[in-house]
Amino acid sequence: MVELQRLELKADKADEAVRMARELWQILGRKQSCTLHHLYRSQKDKHRWLAYSEWRSLNELGGARKELARSPIYRRFHSMLERSSERAYEPVGAVRSIQGTNFSAEPWALMVEFGSTPENPEHALDFIKEIEGYGAHLIATEVGGTDVLVAIAHFDDQSKAEAAKSKIEAHEPIRGHIAAIEIFKS
Repeated sequence: MVELQRLELKADKADEAVRMARELWQILGRKQSCTLHHLYRSQKDKHRWLAYSEWRSLNELGGARKELARSPIYRRFHSMLERSSERAYEPVGAVRSIQGTNFSAEPWALMVEFGSTPENPEHALDFIKEIEGYGAHLIATEVGGTDVLVAIAHFDDQSKAEAAKSKIEAHEPIRGHIAAIEIFKS
């Protein structure tokens, strides 16, 4: 199970919100059911962040979220946000986790959101492995019966992530299905 939480911080509270976000994800990361977590900042907007975490099950993710929601630090953190979006995803295809991936010291992540699902998405996105600087990628569908498909791909550095973005946008089997691509820095 993968959770993606998009955060848009209030400009006047951004520094404190980032510190608190890191503290909150350290708390979540200590949960036995959380197998991996990363916090990323948007390349284009220093107030936009992406929290990526992997969990053993939806129930364990839900339990951790309920426990955290009762804490004062969580409520204070949410008062510093313009917007927040938490979504749970079920990985599809052969790759179910990026845990254990040997990332560079500061990996860059591409989040590809699809407006429609390409035919055989795992095969359509397999070319990503051949892009220079590739580290890992995971494809997932939103939990809850929706057809929302996302892919998270990791690269060594900024220039390789930017080059990968261009190649993904131009790749014929998925080009017409892409709704948005955003680059994030670890």
